[in-house]
Amino acid sequence: MELQRIGRYDIKLLIGQGGMSSVYLGYDPRSQREVAIKILPPYYMHSTKFRERFEREALMIALLEHPAIVPVYDMGEEDGQPYIVMRYMSGGSLGDKLKKGPIPLRDCMEMYLRLAPALDTAHARGVIHRDVKPDNLLFDKYDNVFLSDFGLARLRETIGFANISDGSVMGTPAYMSPEQIQGDREIDGRSDIYSMGIVLYQMLCGSVPFSGTTAASIMMMHLTNPVPLISEQNKTLPTAIQTVLDIAMAKDPDDRYQSAGDFAKALQAVTTGVHKKLTLQSPAGAANQHPLDRSTLIIPPDKATATTRRGTVTTRIPLQPNRNKAPVSGETLGSQKLSAPQVVSARSRDEKSLTPSTSQPDQLQARPRTIPWWGFLVGFVVILILSLTLFLRSLGVFPFSLLTSSSNPPNNSLVQKNPTAKTSGTAGSSSLTPVILGHADKLAFVKSSDIWASDLDGSELVQLTTDGVKKSNLHWSPDGQSVIYTSANCINLVGLQTRQVLTLTCFTGIPSIDAFDITPDGQKVALGLAQTDLYLLPYTHLFNLRQASLPADLLPLAQCSFYAPYHTSKTLKAVHWSLTDSHLAMLMSTSVDAVYRDEINILDFSQCTASPAVVKEILPTYFLFTLQGYYDHPEINNLSWNGTDQLLLNSQISNGGFGDLQLYNLDQNQSQELAPNGSCCYRDAHWSPDGTYLFYSYQPEAGGEISLYYAPSSELSQSGRSMASLALPADFLTSGLESLQPALRAVH
Repeated sequence: MELQRIGRYDIKLLIGQGGMSSVYLGYDPRSQREVAIKILPPYYMHSTKFRERFEREALMIALLEHPAIVPVYDMGEEDGQPYIVMRYMSGGSLGDKLKKGPIPLRDCMEMYLRLAPALDTAHARGVIHRDVKPDNLLFDKYDNVFLSDFGLARLRETIGFANISDGSVMGTPAYMSPEQIQGDREIDGRSDIYSMGIVLYQMLCGSVPFSGTTAASIMMMHLTNPVPLISEQNKTLPTAIQTVLDIAMAKDPDDRYQSAGDFAKALQAVTTGVHKKLTLQSPAGAANQHPLDRSTLIIPPDKATATTRRGTVTTRIPLQPNRNKAPVSGETLGSQKLSAPQVVSARSRDEKSLTPSTSQPDQLQARPRTIPWWGFLVGFVVILILSLTLFLRSLGVFPFSLLTSSSNPPNNSLVQKNPTAKTSGTAGSSSLTPVILGHADKLAFVKSSDIWASDLDGSELVQLTTDGVKKSNLHWSPDGQSVIYTSANCINLVGLQTRQVLTLTCFTGIPSIDAFDITPDGQKVALGLAQTDLYLLPYTHLFNLRQASLPADLLPLAQCSFYAPYHTSKTLKAVHWSLTDSHLAMLMSTSVDAVYRDEINILDFSQCTASPAVVKEILPTYFLFTLQGYYDHPEINNLSWNGTDQLLLNSQISNGGFGDLQLYNLDQNQSQELAPNGSCCYRDAHWSPDGTYLFYSYQPEAGGEISLYYAPSSELSQSGRSMASLALPADFLTSGLESLQPALRAVH
């Protein structure tokens, strides 16, 4: 039945429908004005959780009173139906305005100067909005912006309402802060500042910085991806706006603006270029005056160094505010008053350090800079020489290489004629064109129990983790921005750019994760637990798991209940998906004549059946396994599948797992020994994404130098052919006791 009246208010029409409320345009006959009436939908009325959230919003707004927060006129309940009566915003929402295109920078500044005091007021009273987005920024008929919809707000423990939140992760994925995504109960006002940064980015270019096909993929971008360059979307903006966005959307709340007011002032400085003087309160109480020049940015006052993707912004200030609470204007810390935001000059977002001079602490003088006529001439000559250099380099006739020493022939720096020699080069150098092999452009591997990544020529070498905890099952995330791995009983992720580690879940009751693999299309994951249990589930559902999970929690996430788990009678050691994402190769250990020997089964999981079809069963027989040392150590140290017809098996001879390589053809049921660099020893064999290249570790003799090599699959059986090694630093791979576990990133 259509709602026509509630309380004394006439219902005119439905003007909005949200996740937990409906908003109607109503009429108040007493005041003779139109109002907005928010009502909890009937299907939520009997849910204690949603009813509490709805009533909480009324309480939130009753605690708040600010000209930029939509006011509440009335609240009540009729026939068990709660409702809230608010001012009607006839100007629509910011979301409506964005449908017409980006918002001019000056208009954005004016909105933020109005909204910032409202947010700071809410934060000072312990109210965190948690759902700042364009649809919740409303305009009246005079085009004044208001903050609305506190339905997801969380009252902080400081005002005694900690028990009204259930702690679940709530919000809109495109605008959620990293700490909100991780379900942190201690989030503060800086979470809203992150969301305001997202909104500003969208206002300036018309789209949010992080978007994807699923909520899980978007949330993962917030956790790992750097802020995109807004200049690629809107070239008319001042370059300093990028630094404002980088600080507002910093992954660590401590690196952000510590109040909405600071954020708005930084935006104002970049937008207007007006010279202003801000008072900086020193620890002793002395005030220093610093003029704000045209490129001045306001940096969070509590950070000695705020790092962004494009450089490091440095301030000097001795105070350390309370990390559990975002400071607000006038708030005190102990007996000291928090200083106003430190101001430093940021003339370019690419500058490495923006440190005020210590020799003249009282004033930072803005000095005009001019370029003499001869400066333009020198610049033109330099550009001309560089252009000619690049042109000759592309023709292969220039007499030196950026990748190798001058003694090596040009354009052949990656080829190794002598398998024991190492390609010369400097790790961390960057080639003019990224090397792409077998549809891969980057490599991740383990060294000394930490994850490293590099380009395929050994350049851009970076260390991603530093905890020194043993790691296994390295895989690139489907978007190529992170490396997923297991450690003990946990599934973790580390961002390539941010280098921040996120624990997706840890399974209680089991010591370790036995096997883990992601399908080539990034849609499914295979997970081996408790040695004999195999779980198959959508990849995105990994991000729906709690920080501490039980294996039983995987059952409702699986698309087929038979595969959550699928019980094997053998010990599961490793799994590999086919290119079609329906077949799974499983390396298992089984007892043969009272001795445990490894075998390989390939099963068809395309149908949801209790007994998946066995496609291939490769048992340990004398005629099949000719791997050297197999009968002394009847185990396959490494298994790699190209996803179609070729398996690579690696025996174990030395303690570090080095041994012989065996290529097994599934179509022909034949195997052959591979020795592309000569006789023993090999390890860490891994196919490229398209199966046309093989990456592997080679050690010419026990205790000899280890190198990472790659070779075309067409030349694997041709001993002595030209193989190439990554130009890693000398003595970089000194320990032979740990598998490198190379993982190749598919080209995106």
